Amino acid sequence: MAIVLGIMSSKGGAGKSTITKLISSAFAFTGNTCLIIDLDPNKDIVNWWSTATQTGYVDDKIIVRPATNGDDLFDLVGRYESDVKFILIDTKGEASSWAVDLASVSDVLVVPCMNAKGDRERTQETIDWYEDLKSRAENGERIPPLHVVLSRVKPNLLSHVRGTPKPKDLAAREFERHYEIIDQFNPLVTMVPEKSQYREMDELGPLGAILKRYRESDDNNEKLKAYHFEVALAHAITLVNNIFDNRKMEASDAA
Repeated sequence: MAIVLGIMSSKGGAGKSTITKLISSAFAFTGNTCLIIDLDPNKDIVNWWSTATQTGYVDDKIIVRPATNGDDLFDLVGRYESDVKFILIDTKGEASSWAVDLASVSDVLVVPCMNAKGDRERTQETIDWYEDLKSRAENGERIPPLHVVLSRVKPNLLSHVRGTPKPKDLAAREFERHYEIIDQFNPLVTMVPEKSQYREMDELGPLGAILKRYRESDDNNEKLKAYHFEVALAHAITLVNNIFDNRKMEASDAA
């Protein structure tokens, strides 16, 4: 039976699709089959996969299917749960009637949060919804665990250690809010940074397919790029491991 991860947030632009692409890249690169169900009406994942198919940046271990409602979601999970190792569900950025359906089919819920006032408020709304769902369930332990992931994090915050001086090129309020969000949501220790490799992933296809192309290139400059994609994939694999290990931030952790 497949392990199902639901990526959700009540706000658009929080980084759900990027995290979905990262996690699916990690699954495929480590030899695991993965279905991505795209519940977003904008079809970001479907369009991403269509582009990857046209340009050749695909991985046959990834399958992408669109869904428009909860019934489609249940049908797709039922159809593929014995054929793939993992199922990822990317959702639209607003509160929806199918949120309960998402929780009912998922083994883990992942909520991305950017360092912004609106994102922080929407993340709290998502957590409030989750806690209410647990309180109303006949058996709250059957509700999947929920993990917050800090997304689109500035590079100078990735290695910053709490209690040390603020990075010089970071606004004071942004710096303060970063640690306020950590204290408020107790996110996973692995953050998703702003990286050019992730932008290239958004434009082309899975990280592993891009890495393969650069490794096999006759262009020395492209061969040098391969290292950066190896690092990006290692980061994505670490994120997946921390999701399953439930490794949250501690005061001793960098950022």
